[in-house]
Parts: sequence; C-alpha cells; structure tokens
Amino acid sequence: MLGPLIDARSRIKDQIAETTDDPERDRLESASSAIKWILVSCFGYQGFSNAKFGRIECHEAINAFAREILLDAKTALEDAGWRVLHGIVDSIWVTPVSDRDQRPLATVAAEISDEVGITLEHESEFDWVAFCPMRNGESGALTRYFGKRRHKDRPSTGEVGDAIKMRGIEARQRSTPPWVTTVQEDALRVFDATRSPEAVCDVLRRHLTTLRHGDVATDDLFVANRVSKHAEAYTQETLTVAALRRAQHHCTSLAPGQTVRYVVVNDDGRGIDRVRLPFEDTQSYDVGWYEAAALRAGESIVSCVGWEKENITNYLADSTDTTLDSYLGDD
Repeated sequence: MLGPLIDARSRIKDQIAETTDDPERDRLESASSAIKWILVSCFGYQGFSNAKFGRIECHEAINAFAREILLDAKTALEDAGWRVLHGIVDSIWVTPVSDRDQRPLATVAAEISDEVGITLEHESEFDWVAFCPMRNGESGALTRYFGKRRHKDRPSTGEVGDAIKMRGIEARQRSTPPWVTTVQEDALRVFDATRSPEAVCDVLRRHLTTLRHGDVATDDLFVANRVSKHAEAYTQETLTVAALRRAQHHCTSLAPGQTVRYVVVNDDGRGIDRVRLPFEDTQSYDVGWYEAAALRAGESIVSCVGWEKENITNYLADSTDTTLDSYLGDD
C-alpha cells in the first residue's frame, strides 16, 4: 500500500536535485513533505493500540529492520575510514578518522543502498555539528542538534536560512514566540563565528536588556499551540488552557485541531488573566516568563560546550559586556 508513495517521493526528490527553477523547487518540496508526513503518520499508527489498521508486531518489525540497516551502515562506514558520531532511525552522522584514508561517502552510500535495498542519501556536509545533551542527563538527545552546512553562506542578520540546520531546538518549535526564535538564531550566528559561550551570553544580555526595558513588540511574543481538546476537557491549568478559557470567555471558542495564540502577561496570576489574545490591546508582558524562555534557548546552544543554566546566569550577573570583536580578533 505504501510502496507507490515511497517510489513517488523518491522520484520527486530526484527532480528537486535537478531543477534550477525556484517556484518549481518549492512545489516539489511541498509535495515531498506531504508524502513524508503521510508515511510518518502511517508508521506511527502501526503502533497505536486504537488504530483502525496496523498491528504492533508490524511496528516492531519495521523498527527491527531499521536497527539492522543502521548497524550495517555503521559497519560499512567504519570500514571505509569514517567514525560514526550519531545515528537515529533515518540518519547517520560521520566524521573522518584522523589516521586513516577515507573512501568517498557517495560511493559508500551507494554500496550500502545496493546491499540493504533502501537508498541511503549523502545529504550534506557540515563544518561543524553540535548534539544537545538531554535536559536531565549528560548523553546527547537523539533529536536535538544544529550544525553549519559547508559551502552555505550564513546571513549576517535575520533568519539563518539553510546555512544552519536545526532540529528539535526552540527555533524549530512552532510554539516558540518569534522574539525567542530571533534570540536563538542570533546566538547561533555568533556561536558559528566564535564557538564561545561567553559571546553567546553577550547576545542574550543585549536581548534581555531590550526585553526588560519593555521595548519588545507584543506581536513578537505570541505563543502558538495547537489544541487537541475542548477547554473543559483539560485537567491541568496550563497557559494554553488559560488562553482557551479566555477565548471561550470572549465567545471565540476554538475547536480541537485549531491553534491558539497568546501573550503571557502574568504567569503567576490566576485563570484567564494570565494571558492575552491577539485581538486584545496588550500593553505589557511577563518579563520573567520570556526571560526564562530566552535563557532556555541560549542554554540549548551553549550546552554542547558544557555550559548549563547556572553558568549562563553567573556570567550574566557580571556587569562586563565583552564585545564580539574581542572573540573574532583583529583583522
């Protein structure tokens, strides 16, 4: 049943690689993404006990095949002079072994594809990549990482674009307020230039100063969450539930599947007064809540070099604001 979709997506990806027309590339990427999420949903529902189709045994079998293919790929790459840094269900990251010759990755990937019967694509090369440690542990999180693509120019301002690949961190999460996304992307830009946690913290300090002065536009502070139930079905009094109840209070109830947007004005308050909705005149915001969100975003970046929240707060408590130029050196 899924074979034709897999084959169609493979053909579309070949077309994406060949086209030089930007609108056509956008159309093809949209089609590829749509098929991808159909396949992801089908895989997930194989292991869902209430699914109308699928069986848990099928889900387990898919995972077993994936593990075998991943291990076979790992062995082949190591034999070819590469060291595996990280691997997950659909990707594997490698770096050259310093005292060995390496066979070309494209060649090794083609051989693995022929052996296992599933195409292994050599997607990209990176100047560096960082895997974020788990929040409550030292090991790397499987789905939280970021890295600078080789031969991709990084914009000096604005969005980092395709130059930096991000997965799982705040800037990739749809619920993250635009201001927090900007803070993290600015931090990524400086981290790429300096590899310095102190320089990243200086970026945080500047943004936090603007926040504390009340100079961040409320349009950049909206949290967006997709809701799965009606307001009365929730048992925890989260900010999202407060926003749903506030919408209900204003006779603009949202249905499951819709997205609720809100600004946090008083996280320590009670009920619907903790948030404001887009159609309301919002003159203030909860500085502490947004500050904590920005610190988490900064921690995601510097955690890969051993810095934790305590290191960040201790550095920010210092009144010295070192400039970026001191990290980059003189021309």
